[in-house]
Amino acid sequence: MTEQQKKLSATQVQEFHHDLFVSEQVGAFTQALAGGLNSQDLVADIGGGCGYFARALNQHLGVATVVIDMNPASIDTCTAAGIPARLSDALNPAITGDETITTFNMVLHHLIGHGEGQTRELQKQALKVWHGQVRHVFVNEYIYEAFAFTRFSSWMIWSVTSSQALSNLAQLVARWVPSLRANTFGGGVRFRSADNWRRLFDDAGFEVLSSHRGVDDAVSWARRLMLIRSARQDSFLLKPKPLTV
Repeated sequence: MTEQQKKLSATQVQEFHHDLFVSEQVGAFTQALAGGLNSQDLVADIGGGCGYFARALNQHLGVATVVIDMNPASIDTCTAAGIPARLSDALNPAITGDETITTFNMVLHHLIGHGEGQTRELQKQALKVWHGQVRHVFVNEYIYEAFAFTRFSSWMIWSVTSSQALSNLAQLVARWVPSLRANTFGGGVRFRSADNWRRLFDDAGFEVLSSHRGVDDAVSWARRLMLIRSARQDSFLLKPKPLTV
């Protein structure tokens, strides 16, 4: 499936090299795994970029973490900082068998295919490869929910960012309405509502053991026109469901 994936440019990827959400992600991870971590655990942080989350887990929780990322520059940054890292794709990660927990922090929505069907399959595949490999999967994701039809606003964002023509138009509008700016124009981004993410987890073979609702972001008037009622970051602790014969 890797060849189906649409990828961001190097410039777009670089815009995600920051630690703005790390403290919240570590807090949610700690809450989700309270009492469930031990010194033998190894966390595989998928799409971990420059290793901000991995470093924070090690410093605050003493948890061994390895970054798995497809960007060579990110791997070099991790290596220079002494953070274990592997150059590998989220859809076909380098699994050694020592991993016990996998984390996806703001990663799944970047797995984009040519159409909603492929996109959903790519997001499911990234989870499926860890089924039977780890004890838990931790997911931190953006949640967009609309006023009327819950899934409408996330679908609209996907429709605009995945279309080059609509992205070009949106970029023009964003010059005067900065809150509509997106660094994924032309490449696509697939956020989902909370119930839609849960459905995807279930289809991928995982059950949600616990979830943490994030703080609602302020939604500008321009984004309200897209019927966005709530925009936030939620966290989910997943457990592989038993395979049926």
